[in-house]
Amino acid sequence: MYDSNRTINLIPPNNPPIVTAPLMCDMYEPTGDTATMRPVIILLHTGSYLPAIANKQTTGNNKDSNVVETAMRFAKKGYLVFAMNYRLGWNPTTTNQAEATEQLLKATYRGIQDARNCVRFVRSNASVYKADTSKIILGGFGTGSYIAYGVATVDKRAEIESNLKFQRGDFSPMVSVDTLGDWLGRGGIPFFNYSGDSNVSSNIHMIFTCGGAMGDLNWLEAGGVPIVGLHSVNDPFAPYTTGNVIVPTTGITVVPSASGARDVVVKANSVGVNNKINSRAYHDPFSVKAATLSTNNNLYPFYTATPESAPWEWWNRTIMQSINLPSAGAGRIADSLSMLTNPSMTDVKAKAYIDTIVGFVTPRIVVQFDLAQLYTSIKEVDMNKYLSVYPNPASSIVNIQFTGSGNIASLRVIDIAGRTVINAQSINSNKYVVDATQLTKGVYFIDASLSNGSTARQRFVVQ
Repeated sequence: MYDSNRTINLIPPNNPPIVTAPLMCDMYEPTGDTATMRPVIILLHTGSYLPAIANKQTTGNNKDSNVVETAMRFAKKGYLVFAMNYRLGWNPTTTNQAEATEQLLKATYRGIQDARNCVRFVRSNASVYKADTSKIILGGFGTGSYIAYGVATVDKRAEIESNLKFQRGDFSPMVSVDTLGDWLGRGGIPFFNYSGDSNVSSNIHMIFTCGGAMGDLNWLEAGGVPIVGLHSVNDPFAPYTTGNVIVPTTGITVVPSASGARDVVVKANSVGVNNKINSRAYHDPFSVKAATLSTNNNLYPFYTATPESAPWEWWNRTIMQSINLPSAGAGRIADSLSMLTNPSMTDVKAKAYIDTIVGFVTPRIVVQFDLAQLYTSIKEVDMNKYLSVYPNPASSIVNIQFTGSGNIASLRVIDIAGRTVINAQSINSNKYVVDATQLTKGVYFIDASLSNGSTARQRFVVQ
């Protein structure tokens, strides 16, 4: 538990309406880690500020499959990862746009405060968890991206209270800093907010987002933190460029003129917050593919055949359909509605998207924080020269041979789109043969996990 705070009572009959709730996070770290400090990634889940199923979706907490998978991927790369929960609660049945906007804005604001307090928790316990508190990154999925964008950009009272689209009809602010506390989680009326410790910094140093949107692009200014964005271009709920945010529970507009990853990253590049990560050319397969999809650095657009909001998600349909809480058939409804915006959902598909997310974000984190000296990174670089691929180019078979100390434990073959096309496990040999006739012509990348705990990478061409 990283904190507790006042939140909406989600348990019928919602009396009392405001209760104190524990705020939890799960920690992931490299196995056998001997480093004294690790860069920190804090992941924020999706869910429209409601529990899974109650939000008519299959996701909504820090144990969502995509969150766990992403956390493990980053931990294996040497990062200390925290998957946090945040306060939930609003009336999802309201069809009054002004009321829905105010409730969602307050929910986002509480999420921003909770993220700040989670950062405080990490910073206060840095020696316990071996956290490098000069390198703290927030990563958001869907709803969590709204929070990450807010943490990265909101730093003035006027941005909250004087913004016309976040004011009521009488021009009073939907979010009152005096009542709810400030954007750092400090102050406010204790009935609504337990103040964060002002003696502990809640600063972060970078964000990456998968979906979601920024409530107002004017929040983004020079001097902020770097922003890397990935977004489904045909997202039916959050705009890829700038447009209205739609809530899944009712389908009504809750935030007008919000900005998705495309417009956010374009501005982040132009105002200079991405200057350092833009100082390098990236030749990894994910960045190469991104460059064919967009001319904007640090942006990865996902083009899907049908409108999809989160192709990186997956769940067990049988288990989901069997859930009858909070009402009969609730799990079946959540499953059906989630499948509408993820019609080809499988774990294989979702993990391929997570391959791209982690593969696209990681080199930019490395550049921003000068992480080439990380133990895991050094081992990856050193091992590459021991991994041979021949013939190259190939047309029939590809021989993959490791000539260093140890064997190839497992390997993946990744295409130029970032998809895993071969996933070979339990190899335990210094050689592996790939049938190139099963692959279409093009460039492929080998990501080999070695028995000594390190990794090695090479590229080959099928012609």
